[in-house]
Amino acid sequence: MASTTGLKEAGNALSAGIHDAKFKSIAFENFTAQSGTTHEVMNLTLDVEGHGEWVKRFFNPAIKNGQEDPTATQRTDGTFGQNPSRVEQFMVSLRQIIDALDPEIGKKLDADDVIINGKKIPTKNLSFAQLVKLIGILTEPYAGTDVKIKLVPQSNGFNDFPGFPARINRAGMLGIASRFIANANGSVTLVLSQSEQKKIEAAANSRPTNMNGSSDATLEGVGDALGLGTNDDTDLPF
Repeated sequence: MASTTGLKEAGNALSAGIHDAKFKSIAFENFTAQSGTTHEVMNLTLDVEGHGEWVKRFFNPAIKNGQEDPTATQRTDGTFGQNPSRVEQFMVSLRQIIDALDPEIGKKLDADDVIINGKKIPTKNLSFAQLVKLIGILTEPYAGTDVKIKLVPQSNGFNDFPGFPARINRAGMLGIASRFIANANGSVTLVLSQSEQKKIEAAANSRPTNMNGSSDATLEGVGDALGLGTNDDTDLPF
């Protein structure tokens, strides 16, 4: 218990819904997981109102089990048509972030017209690391920009961006299924879909396991549970 002396609040947990935030940075990282595996990630750092700094990691979609995955760019067949590839899901996420800061960044990338320090920078056929580092440089002047973000409950119990932001329409064109970030100026409005609202309601109405049925949870059972016996010298004082 000595190691817990003087504990303070570690920050509020991110709640589901739409939040005000400030953009801080985009950066590339070789992230090492607890398993020891290293992953290439794009870190999006935001200052979320009421929470503080939050880092959202986007993993390199082209890597699976530590190796290049040739299926990363392939669309899959779903019940209602094709599903976007993992690379497309990431690129739609990246486009949303860029558009929330300044759509002109995306236009320059599309036109292969990026000039940094008077030098034209190639924007085609970049590796994941090169792309993320370039986006980090282009978005650096927008640190402090007010944005809004959308968080929804995930299967792991935490709240995060929607996991599948992209969708393929009936014409086979790539589009946005769920927008999770937008500029706070109101040019684009974030909304919660019906399914997202149901997830939030379900999480809010969930109940913890009822422990009242366990004898160990009652005062009478505490002594036995701790192996203290019934002697007056070892019983708990209540």
